[in-house]
Amino acid sequence: MATVAPVPAVPGVLANRSLVALVCAQSVSRAGDALLSIATVWLVLDLTNNNPVAVTAALAFEFLPFLLFGLLGGALADRWERRRTMITVDLLRGLLLLIVPLLAAADVLALWHIFTVTFVLSSLGRMYQPARQAIVPDLVSEQQLVRANALLEGAGQAAWVAGPALGGILVSVIGAPGVYYLDAASFGVSALLLTALHAPHRSGKRAVGSLRAGLLAGVRHVRASAVLSSALLLGAAATAAFAPVPALLSVLVRTRLDGGARLLGLLMACFFLGSIGGSVLAGKLGPRLHRGLALALGALTVGGCVCLLAAAPVAAVAAVALAATGAGASLFNVSEYSLLQAETPPELRGRVASVASVSAQALRPAALMLAGLVAGAAGVRIGLSALAVLALIAWLVTFPILRSRR
Repeated sequence: MATVAPVPAVPGVLANRSLVALVCAQSVSRAGDALLSIATVWLVLDLTNNNPVAVTAALAFEFLPFLLFGLLGGALADRWERRRTMITVDLLRGLLLLIVPLLAAADVLALWHIFTVTFVLSSLGRMYQPARQAIVPDLVSEQQLVRANALLEGAGQAAWVAGPALGGILVSVIGAPGVYYLDAASFGVSALLLTALHAPHRSGKRAVGSLRAGLLAGVRHVRASAVLSSALLLGAAATAAFAPVPALLSVLVRTRLDGGARLLGLLMACFFLGSIGGSVLAGKLGPRLHRGLALALGALTVGGCVCLLAAAPVAAVAAVALAATGAGASLFNVSEYSLLQAETPPELRGRVASVASVSAQALRPAALMLAGLVAGAAGVRIGLSALAVLALIAWLVTFPILRSRR
């Protein structure tokens, strides 16, 4: 009878001080962002007398930098020293956030100020995120990649479990401008923590040549790999499948589940708790995780469970569907990050990470518009499930390729 070779022991990622510092930095800044998400909406509503169009415009200003500067941010992350880039961006974001409460204190705050700060803040994030993803393989060994990404994913989702609720409380206690001060402080703390990063696995390679020539190098690298192309295609489909859930879930709760704001909050909490569970599962599996299969399973779970959510007859079924969707999304994210990092040369990691981000986010506006139109014409259940079916079709196309890559 054949025996299976044991998986080599991998040192615990929590023993890696640099990784722990990165996780703490991300958790602090994500918690601040969760608070800010409520404060920004509240300020916009205050300035516009509850105009919903202004709120959606603020979201658009946050989204636009993904398309405008996504590839550029990845190219810069590959040219600059990554730790220094992250620290600089955090300090700039902290200073930028101070503009809003200072203008509010002077009683001159206008809507365009918030739009501008939101746009610049998101633009700076386009340099930070690819640098953050690209630096992980510099901090840990390849065997630790899955567990490291799982820890980062879980910590990031945990910050969003209580963040929005706490943000609402803080807005009522210290006011929305006061929350901007807290988020600014969170970026300062994050920058301080990032000074502790040490990269023992750094290759020393950096992008060379002109910036213009290097912009599309990440795209070419992805196109040359069937595995990476399949991963990004499936990621874009899964993102599109989930995109309408936050917008249409409130409609589903009010019109089909006979619930209110409390039920909506509980259901969203189920999603984030499921996300943490998915991260824990990926971390437990560690180097035993088959990244291609796990990525495919995560996307399949997202598509299937969004369909289950759309058909949910009662709130309990919706809660289970959202928890499973969150778990699938985290499993997918951890697997995709680890696969991209392992399959990409060090000098291209920032650009490939930005290609993955842009490809996933590019479909979001169209997905939201299409789901809204379908929901208006055929009902919210059909609107939720339409794009999820497309994600399942993408899974069928990409699964034969992904299952071949561990």
